[in-house]
Amino acid sequence: MTSQPDNHGATAGGRAASHADVTILGTGITGTLLAAALARNGLSVQLLGEDHHPRIAGGEATLPCTSFLYELIAARYRLPEAALLADAGRVRTEVSHASGIHRTWGFVHHEAGHEHRAGRSLQFNVPSEHGESHFHRPDLDAWLLAAAARRGVRVRQRTRVDKAVTEDGFVRLALESGGELRTGLVIDTQGPDSAVARAIGAERVSTRATRTYGFHAVGVQPYERLAAPRPGSHPWSQGTLTHVFDGGWLQVGHFRNAEGTPPPTVPAVVTLSLDAAHHPAPAGHGTQELWREVLRHAERHPAIAAQLAGAQPLTGWIEQDPHWRASHTVGDRMLLLDRAALGGDPLLGRDLYASAQLVLVAAGDILAGARDGDFSPGRFRYLERLQHGMADRHDALVAAALTASGSFDLWSALARVWLLGTMFDALSLKRSAKELAAGGSEAALAGLRADPATGACHQSIPEYRDLLDFTLALCRAAAEGDQSPRRAADRILLRLRHDRIVPPIYGFGDPDDLEYVLSLQGRLRTLRWVRGQALPSVRRLVRPYGLRGGGKDLGHDE
Repeated sequence: MTSQPDNHGATAGGRAASHADVTILGTGITGTLLAAALARNGLSVQLLGEDHHPRIAGGEATLPCTSFLYELIAARYRLPEAALLADAGRVRTEVSHASGIHRTWGFVHHEAGHEHRAGRSLQFNVPSEHGESHFHRPDLDAWLLAAAARRGVRVRQRTRVDKAVTEDGFVRLALESGGELRTGLVIDTQGPDSAVARAIGAERVSTRATRTYGFHAVGVQPYERLAAPRPGSHPWSQGTLTHVFDGGWLQVGHFRNAEGTPPPTVPAVVTLSLDAAHHPAPAGHGTQELWREVLRHAERHPAIAAQLAGAQPLTGWIEQDPHWRASHTVGDRMLLLDRAALGGDPLLGRDLYASAQLVLVAAGDILAGARDGDFSPGRFRYLERLQHGMADRHDALVAAALTASGSFDLWSALARVWLLGTMFDALSLKRSAKELAAGGSEAALAGLRADPATGACHQSIPEYRDLLDFTLALCRAAAEGDQSPRRAADRILLRLRHDRIVPPIYGFGDPDDLEYVLSLQGRLRTLRWVRGQALPSVRRLVRPYGLRGGGKDLGHDE
């Protein structure tokens, strides 16, 4: 804490430096991107950060559905900086040379004492129009902060709010370093138990699931040097590799991986998630103490131990209780968002996907509230329900993953259902982006206001939600001993083989098909399937945009 915070950015409209239409707490990707969108559309915005850049932050891998959300933010709020985040090539050349690419999601299942077994690995190659990214968040967050300042956002780093009080038509923010600020609306994005959370009486509600340890480390061996990737797939190091073992998983992602296998001198992110009910917290919280916990679990699995042999952590962090949500997230002229409203395991790219949705929705609601002179709690009830829906759905997915971690068959089945959902999400968001670009803003925005209980702001395919609920229910039955993991996996795969929403682009229901590669043969099979067998809800999505999402593969909408 300093008595002279870092200040950047212009004072909008000649307004006093102590006042703004909106004040956002937290200078991570959610707060900064939201601040830039609001400033671009005429509001005066203050951005306050408790720490300073550069810094380490979680949430690094994009999926096609995440990138389409960035494109929607760019189009809806006239913010080209957001569109740049959707282009992996531009991210590497214009934002951060340390950032990498994200071409594959790999999963390797391990049993204690056994070497790598190819038959217990999956690889999903990511079909993307312009490539997906593995962000180097210290660089990306600093770049976004500078972009927000260029948009007129007033930035104060190393500034902590001690108290927030709503008064007549504004919020008074008392700073821990002395002095105060006034704002029409305050949004907290930076973490639980804040001054804003206290002001609205929000309680932290925890769901014990995983405990997470994260590191940036050098010396991590690219896994393809130890075990060949699936035939026809990209190197493991060109994406996120998830090592799965009974009771948890360890995720590895490499930076600067675009030119092939990176040398071990290039940093990697390593994240260990453990079932909190069966693995007590470590004695200390220092980087070396946490790293020893990683190595202790790795040594039971020879291939994981070999990948981490010789690795050294540069920095580390721990989430003792990552699964929580605020009991409520809105108050009079106050809003909790993202990391101030909910937490979750970083499994399967959850962080950036949730962040982008919340920026898209919150910016629209805040701009509408400013236009109407209404920042009452009712203005943000949709956001509150959406964040609770996100927490519910992610908690259920992580619980299912913990159950499946002890069985390759069940993990494989669960991962296939997740993959199918990301494909439908991407196609749904691409449809909205095309409608928005073509001037169909009413139709596009209607598709971006879905039932918040689903945990997603955008519409997708109702029949997929039934499939996901069916899958999660079978995982719960396996956890309770009412169904063997193998039997649960067989039932999921059987449904994947026969459900009319599942395209034949890949052997979703074939347990022996262990790599998803977008091939011409698969695309042609899917073209025939769409014309003859697909449900109307799927046909509506797939026909006009093709399996790459670009609108060139499968003809035109009917």
